[in-house]
Amino acid sequence: MVSKTALDERRIRLARRFRKQQSFAADTSPLAACLCGIVADWLDWPSEDDEPATWLIEASRDCSSFAVPMLLMAGLHREILGGQSVMRPLAEFFPSVGGRRPVSATAIRPRLREAIVAHRQQLARFIQSATVQTNETARGLCWLLPILYPGWWAIHLVDLGCSAGLNLVADQRHYRLQAENAPQPDLNIGQGRPTQFILPWSGAFARPSRTTIPRFFSRTGCDLHPFLLHTAHDELTLMSFVWGDQAHRLAMLRQGIAALKEVETSDAPVRLLKANLPHDLPCFLARHMHAFGMTPVVVYNTYLTPYLENKGTALGQDLEQWARARNHPVLWLQWEPLHQGPEPPTLGWLGWTADLWSNGQHHHWLLAWVHPHGTAVQWLPGLGEWADFWKGQTG
Repeated sequence: MVSKTALDERRIRLARRFRKQQSFAADTSPLAACLCGIVADWLDWPSEDDEPATWLIEASRDCSSFAVPMLLMAGLHREILGGQSVMRPLAEFFPSVGGRRPVSATAIRPRLREAIVAHRQQLARFIQSATVQTNETARGLCWLLPILYPGWWAIHLVDLGCSAGLNLVADQRHYRLQAENAPQPDLNIGQGRPTQFILPWSGAFARPSRTTIPRFFSRTGCDLHPFLLHTAHDELTLMSFVWGDQAHRLAMLRQGIAALKEVETSDAPVRLLKANLPHDLPCFLARHMHAFGMTPVVVYNTYLTPYLENKGTALGQDLEQWARARNHPVLWLQWEPLHQGPEPPTLGWLGWTADLWSNGQHHHWLLAWVHPHGTAVQWLPGLGEWADFWKGQTG
């Protein structure tokens, strides 16, 4: 029997998480912000009609409070994308299925309550069994841009926290980087057509000396629950984690799925493996990353560390120990919150960092600040230092 005190504490934690998600989504997804705000209100202010809040506390009792807002939003979106009839009144606010009604908490609140109460069993199963899928397909730029600087002709590519592995095929997409306030030429990267991602930048941009992408000897990802896209059902679940008013992001995700299928018959198809990070990282590296000769290994992760214990401290320690024992260069690229060091210019933005182990030495750069969805970047002096480092060196 769970005590009333424990339930009250759980309610407070969940309310706090939904309120934080409301704040974070305010600028990019008014619909998600509104939905999270309504749920936070239910949790903050218990009333006689407390059914949605008490259901959520019980349904999510074994889940991390950090993940619950994303899981509930995705569970609702999945039912809407699937065309469930009881969801139609709420779906009128979801552009992802053609909804055009303007966001209004007053109008949405009773429809959200009806949707949750009617589908509480399905939503509870989803919350209790699903894992948050953060595979923003724009995040592949995390590794794609930096590998243009060293001049390496081939690499092995490794994604930590790969989800469905879509960012392992970023070279099959098309990124356009363009200056926000200065007349500078755009930079286009990737083989996809037409342009799929436009990334405005501020700050001093040190251009790479080439735009030729190295050859891939392997593309490997690991995750606690690798999300394998075998069926249309799998694709629907992955799409549900896109917020319902971000139709463009949903279109980009569909293109990412198509790009993944493009490389299935290549010399380096995507391979996804199960690993409980950070604990399994040494075993994963020893078992799957041991026979690379002198070919550089590029490891990357994007918004993974908030889901790991101690914010992923052990991840970096284990990776460094492995990298220092290699004869080949190891490059580690990250889009992650900086838990130590400077504060980002905007709440929630991530540090774009590069760590290189080569010739017995370790180098570290803070390249930029970047929006978690890869929609904007602010270059830092570290990018120029990164570019200067590779000038005159051979791959």
